[in-house]
Amino acid sequence: MEQLRKKSLHLYVRWAAHTSRGDHSRKPRDPEEEKILFLLDRNRWQWALASKRLEKLGPRRYRWNG
Repeated sequence: MEQLRKKSLHLYVRWAAHTSRGDHSRKPRDPEEEKILFLLDRNRWQWALASKRLEKLGPRRYRWNG
């Protein structure tokens, strides 16, 4: 019975950790915020390519060298 309890607890903890990741807000972003986040992400991507931390291997294929 003790082994089953430990196994059950372990499975429950893994399930709870996995399901709690999806708790995101369903509220749509403000268009201005969306634009700013896109530009920040694009600049971060360009910086990674320029600094050779990110290497383009082909279309839609990259390697992280960081």
